[in-house]
Amino acid sequence: MIGKLQDGAGKAAAVMHASRELARQTVEQTSQAESALAHIRQEVSSINSMNAQIANASEQQSQASEEVSQNISRIHLATRQTATGSQQVAAASRELAGLASQLSERVSFFKVGSQPGR
Repeated sequence: MIGKLQDGAGKAAAVMHASRELARQTVEQTSQAESALAHIRQEVSSINSMNAQIANASEQQSQASEEVSQNISRIHLATRQTATGSQQVAAASRELAGLASQLSERVSFFKVGSQPGR
């Protein structure tokens, strides 16, 4: 009977030793998991920061694109106004040339001939 008790106590001690070893391994693995989670948390925070920077840069680029678009529209309008002005100047120049031609014809009627003695 004592032999059975000793044998049972030995088996119980072996089971407790195995349980203690499993508990130690569990603690070690939990520590490793905690370390991995802390690293993941750091990386997620870094990604969030990069996302915020990208969003900010995108907003700035959007504003710059809008300014470029507005400037192109202004340049287009100024070009159209310049073309209209150039056409008006050309028409006025043609009209002025016609008036100059008419004036020249009318003034030629009053040509002064050479006067004797002068």
